[in-house]
Amino acid sequence: MISRLQTLLASPGSSRRLFLFVLLVLTALRAALSAGLPFTSDEAYFTFWGLNPDWGFYDHPPMIGWWLAPLSAISLEPFVLRLPALAAPPLLAFLAVAAMRRHGQTLSWNAGTLTLLVPLNAWNVAVTTDIPLMIFSALTVLAYLRAQRSGRAADFLLAGLMLAGALMSKYFAGLLAIAIFAHSVWRPERRRIVGLLWVVLGSLPAAAIQIAWNAQHCWPNVMFNLVNRHDNAGLSWQTPLLFAISAVYVLTPAVAWRLLRGNAQTGSTVETSSTGALADARVLRWLALVPFAIFALLSPVKTIGLHWLASFVLPAVLAFVLLAGPRALARAIAVAGGIAAAHWLLIAVLAALPTETFRSWKGYPGLVMTAHVDELARELEPWRGRYAIASSGYSPAVTLGHGLREYVFVFGPGSSHARHDDILTDVRELAGRDILIVRKDDRYAKDDYDPYFERVEYRQLVLRGATFHLIEGHGFRYEAYRDRVLDEVRRRWYAVPEWLPAGPCYFCDRYFPERACHRSGS
Repeated sequence: MISRLQTLLASPGSSRRLFLFVLLVLTALRAALSAGLPFTSDEAYFTFWGLNPDWGFYDHPPMIGWWLAPLSAISLEPFVLRLPALAAPPLLAFLAVAAMRRHGQTLSWNAGTLTLLVPLNAWNVAVTTDIPLMIFSALTVLAYLRAQRSGRAADFLLAGLMLAGALMSKYFAGLLAIAIFAHSVWRPERRRIVGLLWVVLGSLPAAAIQIAWNAQHCWPNVMFNLVNRHDNAGLSWQTPLLFAISAVYVLTPAVAWRLLRGNAQTGSTVETSSTGALADARVLRWLALVPFAIFALLSPVKTIGLHWLASFVLPAVLAFVLLAGPRALARAIAVAGGIAAAHWLLIAVLAALPTETFRSWKGYPGLVMTAHVDELARELEPWRGRYAIASSGYSPAVTLGHGLREYVFVFGPGSSHARHDDILTDVRELAGRDILIVRKDDRYAKDDYDPYFERVEYRQLVLRGATFHLIEGHGFRYEAYRDRVLDEVRRRWYAVPEWLPAGPCYFCDRYFPERACHRSGS
């Protein structure tokens, strides 16, 4: 089988036909999944960013909100909102083809095919912050690769501008910036250092925008990414193992192994080409290996999310294509294709199963809320208009909000994640209102709600065997909520450390003008 595939991959015509076949099949499958898959809570959260576009958001830079703003104006249907995610893998594949074209038509089409088949590209349709990050990171890689060949200031500046787009998408782009810096100074020469300065110049607008917005909004991105979200950090032998498995999964085994070793195989493009394949492979390996190495160093104290790795896959794939021999490339494409087929078989099985199959799972209420939020929305119709609707955390709040097509706020302290609700909701405006809190769990006591209302009624709603808990609060007592819940939020999530400059803070300026959020312990 590998020999036949190797023969198929050996000519421009057949390799191009294989690429187009894989592109059409996977795009069709992903389009169907995009239309049918229930909207996840993260996707719903980012959709509300699109409905309220700004220069920044609580936990991430603004790019995904900007992309979703025009789409959400067209429709809030999942397929429409997921169009960027649907388009990302084909775009990355064509960028791979363009990047490798100078090394031969055959190699370029094979690079595109492997890019399409790596796991996250083969099945993912979720529209999250990782989608613009993947695209801008890929554009940065290609522009930087071109700049290394040409040495032109314009190409380095273009790489910086693409890096700015990545930095406006997600802060993991900083790892790509570190990789570019490391490559530039490892063996410093004037052209590399001058080029690095042009990259920095191009990326400065993104840094300026983010610093300006954060300085006017309690430094939320800094607080979330560097301070508040690391309560569970600690040494563990399990997290490095989990990272290693994740890296092998997102890259596929062959690409991961070649990235680690870095040597060229007999018959590879690096050995047979005189057009700078070795130089390109070295640049690409730097841009992939440095971020993965940083994640590896962090893994003993931090769980590395699978999606964190997504934007660094492309340079690893391109380096592999240049370094691998023809048989190894054929084997890699066959294995990636097998993994993709296994994913789609699993997706088909899960799609065929009724939701009630998972009734014994402890997360079943959350599954019902996600998969059948339209049914839950209909059940809540008697309360709509008369009550302000809330939930106990951001995940159920945004999921329910997307189903209701209205904003659902978070009642209670919540967690360090997704606190953009603090910006969008002014609790003062709810004083005296009736509020319905929808919970998908029973982990609460009456003391969690009774002090904040004149009267509270507790109800249950059963949907597809899942029990949802409804707390009807009549006559919201804002002052009591401010003094107990919001003050806890202020002390826990808005205790800005002294090394950050003081400035306006929407949370304290709104609820605690007599106190400060700007210094820890205040």
